[in-house]
Amino acid sequence: MPVLYVAGVSISENIKDIPEKTLNVINKCSVAVGEERKVSLKLLNAASSSAKLYLINEHTEDKERYEVLKAVEQAEYSVFFSDAGTPCISDPDYKFISMCRDKGVIIKSLPGPSSITSAISVSGINSKTFFFAGFPPREREKRKKFFENIEKSSVTQVFMERPYALSATLKDMLFFKRKVSISLNLDCKDEVTYYDYPDKLLEKLDGVKAPFVIVVSGRK
Repeated sequence: MPVLYVAGVSISENIKDIPEKTLNVINKCSVAVGEERKVSLKLLNAASSSAKLYLINEHTEDKERYEVLKAVEQAEYSVFFSDAGTPCISDPDYKFISMCRDKGVIIKSLPGPSSITSAISVSGINSKTFFFAGFPPREREKRKKFFENIEKSSVTQVFMERPYALSATLKDMLFFKRKVSISLNLDCKDEVTYYDYPDKLLEKLDGVKAPFVIVVSGRK
């Protein structure tokens, strides 16, 4: 039976942080499925891999996924990874994993870092129970409802947004009456985590563009 490894890679795209075990597995795979070509080729090169590269991302249609699935079915070992962190978290990649599973492909995990759990670990916020809310919607009314639900939740909430939307996100949270944790550039030299009210964070971070994750404690 064909085997597909779902591999977690560095959050910061630093190849040196990827475990030797993961690189060794990638090396033995004849098919690799990545997100963006430049980053994927860098990873394959680090693993001294000659695997044939296919790409799946937010622009990929189902008919293209089926073409990649055929390649995975014909290979003994394949590997699936994203540009950074662990694949299939709040992105459309889960569809491909589901398709492989339904065709009898054996799915195996190569655990790696996740910006979600990393942000929680440095937040100092109770995360015995938490909810990952994904990305805020872009449509105005749905986005407003998204933040209203987070503010009134009694459970710790975690979400992320695109780097260029940091200021806009904090502006959407100005009605929050409690402090939140925001982690920027996780696993990078300039990583930093702040814990404060959204208005204070906006004063400090307005105009900043960086990957970030926000953790909000549940309302007591």
